[in-house]
Amino acid sequence: MIRRLPDHLVNKIAAGEVVERPASAVKELVENALDAGARAVTVDLRDGGAALIRVTDDGIGMAADELPLALERHATSKLASDEDLDAIATLGFRGEALAAICAVSRFTLTSRARAAAEGLRLAGEGGTVVQRLAVPGDPGTSVEVRDLFYNTPARLKFLKSPATELSASLRVVTQLALAHPHVHLRVANNARVALTAPLAADLRQRVGAVWSHDVAERLLAVERTEHGVSVRGLASPPDLVRGNRDEIVLIVNGRPVRDPALLQATLDAYRPLLARDRFPLVVLGITLPEADVDVNVHPTKAWVRFRHPRLIYEMVAAATQAALRRPGVMPGVEVRAEGDDRPSATTFSGVAEQVALFGDATGPGQARGLFGRVLGQVQDTFVVSTSEDEVFFLDQHVAHERVLFERLQHELREGVPAAQALLFAEPLELPPAASTLLERWREPLERLGFAFEGFGGPAIVLRAVPALLKGDEPKRLIEAAVDELAGPGADKPTLDRALAFVACRAAVKANTPLAREEMERLVAELSVTETPYFCPHGRPIVSRVSLHDIRRELKRNW
Repeated sequence: MIRRLPDHLVNKIAAGEVVERPASAVKELVENALDAGARAVTVDLRDGGAALIRVTDDGIGMAADELPLALERHATSKLASDEDLDAIATLGFRGEALAAICAVSRFTLTSRARAAAEGLRLAGEGGTVVQRLAVPGDPGTSVEVRDLFYNTPARLKFLKSPATELSASLRVVTQLALAHPHVHLRVANNARVALTAPLAADLRQRVGAVWSHDVAERLLAVERTEHGVSVRGLASPPDLVRGNRDEIVLIVNGRPVRDPALLQATLDAYRPLLARDRFPLVVLGITLPEADVDVNVHPTKAWVRFRHPRLIYEMVAAATQAALRRPGVMPGVEVRAEGDDRPSATTFSGVAEQVALFGDATGPGQARGLFGRVLGQVQDTFVVSTSEDEVFFLDQHVAHERVLFERLQHELREGVPAAQALLFAEPLELPPAASTLLERWREPLERLGFAFEGFGGPAIVLRAVPALLKGDEPKRLIEAAVDELAGPGADKPTLDRALAFVACRAAVKANTPLAREEMERLVAELSVTETPYFCPHGRPIVSRVSLHDIRRELKRNW
């Protein structure tokens, strides 16, 4: 039943203007439809929503005597007492959105309760009803909003192009579709279908409808339940990424949210597997008791506050990381000497003991393992090896980068990586922005073997570099570090990113001939790394060709 909220309860609600653009109205209206128990929701737009927004659902509908009340601010069926506000179980709860939308548009509101013989239609503009009419119709509700912001020209002029506004609305509906796979959602713009999400049996099927079935098939299942908190969903392997965060969808109790800490927890699970400025595709649903999450934080209801935030963030990171470490994504490796049938002790949790690349010679057969036997080198860039079933092409630079990255990680766990003091300290003449960046990254860089002096003074002096980089010209090395560490994420120095820079800089380059034993050592060391298929920046290391496919193509049946 719709009722006016008492003043003392209204004062506790984080209320405010919710209609910023067509997407805001679409979000609120679709959420109302979902709260009404709709199994099918249709969104019709014209000009991206600026000219028309029509949201139709087959939910429980509203009785004729309640419909006018729905247009009043802070009138809702979703809250009755202060206790309800402490454990909100619906997407909407303020009773403000519909009134705010109708106040800045020409509107038509039609609804029929499931038990009623007929429905009621209210029409008006600027929040004032000018027509009331009993009408037949199917159970459910239809809200039609025309000429949004017609009476608020200051807001109207800030609308973007129809294409941009449509994109924003589709992003909102896509997130709600992923949060509620058991509801049919359809969006059309200018009478052309823009999104169809049929009722889905599970999340993977829904992802296939909105992101493509090829993507859905590649996503990894995420599942973890502890302490009354459940994290379930899908996450992409590290080689399936995008250039923005749009396809990281985080859902709390059925509500898509924008929570920086949740986003960071998700990205932390991928570090250091992702390339710089690349982002995974993730849909995670976090379920917890309603009393343990506060959605009454911001008028848009997109921000939440947790009673136990650290638990939630650690659960999200652990659940995602567990999915990424499953066999087949980052498989465990058994490295055996030739003729040795005993299993090796290599596991995910540690880096196996490795000899230095191009250092002491390894025994015969050392290169056997994950990538088989080395055949040779192609274009002085790719090491070719083979097993009984596949031929592998390994990029020698990114392979060596992964080996060095994990070797440095191991050295950091054991103590401090080796450093090389410069015979003559190198003064660095850097622009102010570069000096500031270098000072910000000083701590992780010095943990890796760099040594600086003079921060805060007229000149910075470089006194030591990591032993791996002792052959680099110091000034060029620091210039490269500044270039590498600038850009997005520069304000949040991380040891892994600094470590990835050192490993990349020290790794053998493309177009470098390698002796056979050098290739064998590289392949052997890569085979026992924790993450042998991706470099620290997220680039793939290996391409594989199935010998079965080659036999089939060449019609070889033995």
